[in-house]
Order: sequence, then C-alpha cells, then structure tokens
Amino acid sequence: MAKASELYLMEVGDGRYSIQLCDDRSITRMPALTPAETLIAFSELDYMDYRKAVRWLRNEHPLFEERIDIPVSDLEDFAAEAILLTPDLCEIDPVSGFVVTDILHQTLQAEDDGTAMFLLAAGQEILRVMEEPLRVQNYLRNIMEVTFDGTAGLTPAEQYENLRAAYADIARICDPAKLPRLEKPRSFRLRSLMELRMLVLALYFEQDNQRVCRCDYCWGYFIPKTKKATRYCDRVTDGQSCKQRGANLARLDKTSEDEALLICKKLRDRMYSRLLRWIDAAPSERSNLIPMDYEQYDQWSENARLAREEYVQGKLTAEGFLRKIDTTHELTSYEVDKIDLPDGPSMWQRLVARDFRFDPERYFPEEMAYLDLNLNDPDPQWLMLTADDLRREAQKGHQSLKEKYGK
Repeated sequence: MAKASELYLMEVGDGRYSIQLCDDRSITRMPALTPAETLIAFSELDYMDYRKAVRWLRNEHPLFEERIDIPVSDLEDFAAEAILLTPDLCEIDPVSGFVVTDILHQTLQAEDDGTAMFLLAAGQEILRVMEEPLRVQNYLRNIMEVTFDGTAGLTPAEQYENLRAAYADIARICDPAKLPRLEKPRSFRLRSLMELRMLVLALYFEQDNQRVCRCDYCWGYFIPKTKKATRYCDRVTDGQSCKQRGANLARLDKTSEDEALLICKKLRDRMYSRLLRWIDAAPSERSNLIPMDYEQYDQWSENARLAREEYVQGKLTAEGFLRKIDTTHELTSYEVDKIDLPDGPSMWQRLVARDFRFDPERYFPEEMAYLDLNLNDPDPQWLMLTADDLRREAQKGHQSLKEKYGK
C-alpha cells in the first residue's frame, strides 16, 4: 500500500528550518532558511504564467459554460489540463507543486454519485485545488503588507500587535503564544499550504534575531543588517541601489511642492478616498458616510484645478488658495504653518486592512470604461482603465517611491 504524502517543517539549528516533502518514493529536503527568509521567498514567487493558465481554466474552459447537460468528456479534459499544469508549478514552487499534486490525485479519486451536479462540483473542486498556491500567497502578501509596511524599527512582537489590531481574528490561524512546546530540534507536521505559511509566520513573531522591513523605494521586503530602523534595501537596479535611489527621491518628495500645494494634494486624496468609499458601499451602508459621488468629486477637482492655476500664477495667496479649495470645510486654519492635515490611509490600504482575503484580481475588473466629466469640455470622453490603472489609482497617497516617480 502506498504511503500517504506528508509535509513537515523541521528545525535544523541556528534559527533555520527545512521544509520536507515525503512520499512513498523519497524524502525531499528544501534548503534551510530562517522564518524571515522563508516569508520573503514565498511572497516573491512568480506565479504569472501559472496564474494565467489557471485563470483560463476558470474563465474559458467549456466545463463551466451555462447549459443543462455537461458531457463527461469536458470534466475529463478539464482534469487532464489541470494535471498538465502540475510540473510547471513544481518548477516554480516545489512545495506548492508537491501539495497540489497530492491533493489533486486524491480529488480525482472521487466517485461519480450520479447527481446532475457531480461533474460541475468535481470541476470546481479541482479548480479550488489548483488555485490554492495563488490564494495562500495573496493572503500572506496582505498580512505582510499590514505587518511590515511602515514598521521599520519595531520588534517582531510589536509587529504582531499591529497585525492583531488590524485583523482581530488573526490569532485563530497565527499565534506565536500557541506554538506547541516541543523538544528541540522541533518538527511540525502540516496538513496544508496555509497551515505551513501561518506556522512560519508565527515562528517569525516568536524570534527576535531578524526583522522584516519593507523598502520605501521598491516596496520589496528585506532583512536589515542591524536592528536600527532601515528604510531601504540593497537591491540594485541599473547600477544604483535602492538606498541611493530612495534617498534622492525622498529629498525630491519633500521639496517638489510648497506646503499649500501639498495640502491641496492631501485634500484631493481625501476626496478621492471618500468617493471610493461611497461608490463601494451598498445604499444601506451609506448612512455613516460623507456623500461623494462622481459629479461632486469632479466639481471639487475642477474647482481645485482652477484655483491651483491662479495660485501658481501668483493671482492668489496661499491663504486665498486654501480657502477656495476647502469647499467641504476640512481645514481648521488657512495659515499654512498652522495646518496639520494627516495623511489618511489610501483606498488600497483600507481594502487590505479590512480583510486579509482581499483579492485584487477579483476586486478590480480587467477593464472599466470611465466617462471623464471635465466641466470645461462640452464633449466628455470615455476612457478605458485597466486593472493596473485601477490598482494604481487605489494606491494613490501611499505608494513606493519607484512607482510614485516612475524611476
């Protein structure tokens, strides 16, 4: 009788752990890494080609077409296509490939129960298995964004408290205090990819030798060499490190606009976030929101644009400029040096903080038509926005320096 496949995380010393893949033929030991190194490596796995293939199965395969009768041949073809993807997944990510191949094999053993829905349900279960690595990576990326963004200098324990403040129920799946007290070297047997990733995350929070930070320039994750607050990693692009590029752009970030224009930008970001909250909420959920529809937002934007032109041309003082754009009475003073208008979270930050299961691929449509209602243009134009355009718009007000300046 064949031995069931098993997944382990084994402690090997010096704070490092090795993932072990065991089946009836062999034991494969993955390179030993610290929890911090493992988190970064998994978050950076490039599933792009695999994601496209799985998306095609979900959106284009005839198995999921709406019809009364589904031929058995469609499920057989769907299963064959899924099986063909597993070697590619193993090459990208041996751990996920091992787990998916094993679960897929078990799923394909299910017997037809004779119901009309069996073929469709079987196909959906196969698809769920194939999407698991993508789903788990997305969950972890959201958790890491909440945990490591802007937390340079914090200890792992302090980072965990930030995470718990954002996701009240995170302790159900990741709690360093609930790690089993095992004799060293510790060995953990895992049942799923999600369980593995959350265990590694808990082991990261348990230790204090390494800290994960997010680079302000490229937004990649890295492990600082010291425990001091470190803003940039050492990745090199075109001969310059993130530290060099980031420091230069940070200076530009501080001096590119005067205070009145910076306040105008913050007001614009606030209005746009208000718009997104309004249109994203169901009518029954709007009672506690400040109204801001497309027409109101466009009116505010056009008024601010004209006032900005007058200010830049010297026709308005800073105080007059701010009075003119503050149509919703957000500011407590119009003297620039007395205004404290904190940056609010971007729409993207709110979406991620609301639920670690937030999936940008499902949230943002591949394309969306947008009517540009410029009040000075008698002939409004329709614009096509891609999912990347919508993502960048949602991230405005909180972006990497690289994306903000495009260099």
